[in-house]
Formats: sequence, C-alpha cells, structure tokens
Amino acid sequence: MKGYGVTVSPMSGIPYSEFVQLARATEDAGYSGVFIPEANNDALMCSLAVASATKRITIATWIVNIYLREPTLCAAAAEMVQDAAQGRFILGLGVSHRPALEQRGIDMGNARDRLRRDTKVIRDAFSGAIDMFGMKFRAPKNPIPIYYAALAMETSKLAGELADGLMLYMCSPDRMRKSIDAARNVAQQHGRKPADITATCGLSVFLHDDMKTAYAAARQGLAFYGALPFYNRIMTNSGFAGPAAQIMAAAKRRDQAGMVAAVTDQLADAVALVGPVSRCIERLAAYREQGCDVPILVPNPIGEDYGAGVRRVLQAFAKLN
Repeated sequence: MKGYGVTVSPMSGIPYSEFVQLARATEDAGYSGVFIPEANNDALMCSLAVASATKRITIATWIVNIYLREPTLCAAAAEMVQDAAQGRFILGLGVSHRPALEQRGIDMGNARDRLRRDTKVIRDAFSGAIDMFGMKFRAPKNPIPIYYAALAMETSKLAGELADGLMLYMCSPDRMRKSIDAARNVAQQHGRKPADITATCGLSVFLHDDMKTAYAAARQGLAFYGALPFYNRIMTNSGFAGPAAQIMAAAKRRDQAGMVAAVTDQLADAVALVGPVSRCIERLAAYREQGCDVPILVPNPIGEDYGAGVRRVLQAFAKLN
C-alpha cells in the first residue's frame, strides 16, 4: 500500500450513513486508504459497511481493540470483511489504553504478551489450523495483513517479528523513523525482508489560514492525548518532557484549561499538521523523507461540523494523490 490515507471517525457522532458517505468521498477524491478508529463503535462492523459501499480504496481498522474481542471471533469477523472488500482490507490491531480498559473493568496485564498471543490465534484461524468442536475456521480468499498500533518502541519491534505493518500516531518525524528502523531491524533478524513492513503514520490536521486559530484548535485537540500514559510517554521521549508533565498534572486535577495551556506551539508542530495547506504539505514532506510509506491524515474540524471538516481536508490535500 502506498499513497495517502484519511481517517473517517464514527466516534464524531455523525450518523453511520454519513460516515459511509465520507468514506466513499475519500475514495472518490483519490486517496489510497480509509482508516477507521474505534472507541464507542465497532471498527470491524464499520469496515464491513465501507467495504460494501466502495470499490477501490483500502480499508483498515485504526485500530481494533484486542481486549474487547476473543481472537477467533476477531479472525472470523475480519474474514467476512475481507470477503466483502475483495482483498482491500487491513486488520489493524492494538491494545488501547490502560485507563480506558480499567473503566470497562478490564485488567490490561502485559499488553505485548496479549498482542503476541492474539496475533498467533488470529493467524492460526486464518490458516485453518484451529479446530473447534470439529469445525475449522473459514480461510480468507485473500490474505489479511495485520498491522500493529505501535506507540512503544518495543511494540514496533514486535511488529517486525509478527506483523505486516506499523500504525504510528503522534510521532515527530524523528520518532517515527526510529520506530520504523526498530521494526525493520527485527524483521531482518527473523529472516524477513525489512521492506515487507509497511510504515503508516497518523497526522492530526488542524487546517486554517490563520495560525493563531490553527494553534488554538491544535492545543484543544492534542491535550486529550497528553492525558493518556502511552501518548504522554511519546511526548516525553520526543523532547517535550516539560509540556507532557504539565498536561498530565493538569489532567490529574481535572483542569481542562490547564491541559490545553500546556500544549506548546512547538509540540503541536512536532506531531501534527497545523496552519494553511501549504504549510501542512511542507511539514508532511518531512514524514515522507523519514520513510513513511502511507501518511494518514486525521481531520480536525475548526468552526464547522465533522463532515465539513473531513471534506475540506479531502479537497485541500487531493492534489497529493
């Protein structure tokens, strides 16, 4: 997979019918992939709906939370989506976040051990190696690539061993390059071709001609991530330990304004695309130069509804396709 992807989020509160329309608009605009987040929705069900409404575009879960699904059920659902997509589907797997799982009463345990185990079970189900009460799982007609959401460097290494691609997010170009190198070095150690690991990276887009307005939106949008331990650690390891600590401290005292204020313009520019389209495209080039195979644009509406924000991003970056 090459080109540019776009996230279309059912979590935005739009009707599912509009979600599918936006996915179809992404295909019509010439983008190579539509990436579907999951939180209060089922990304596999959403992928099935998109598969039935599109013809060309790659469809990927961004990501499926492994703690919410028994792995053979995940494999069976992925096979059904791939059948509908006729080979266009990518199964993105991830471990979510400890606070989100704890709210559901789920003990995360060792997340990478769980990811390794679930990947093996899913692969075995795909290959027909699992027999349950005399019934084998249906093998997909087309291979189903598995990508990992790899926020930690050790997860990138695990992807090099077991997965087909990386789904990175909130990375500076330098941090992204280190994650890609970690995955591909391990792939080579396991007798795999480093180039077989596809590197994708999500980039939040705060598109506006006025920089003050764009930065204000970026601070609002990025503060949420700094309150999640995994993302906070990425900010720290990317050279923003001070802002990361301030965001987390404000989050612990439930000070939303303090969280937003702690996001600096420098932090926003390091992990997101902020400002006019020409500035965003220039910044986007740095990710390409550092080895990103598929940059994934993550629209953030500014003074508009979600659908309008997505369509504005689709139009602004369409010339890159």
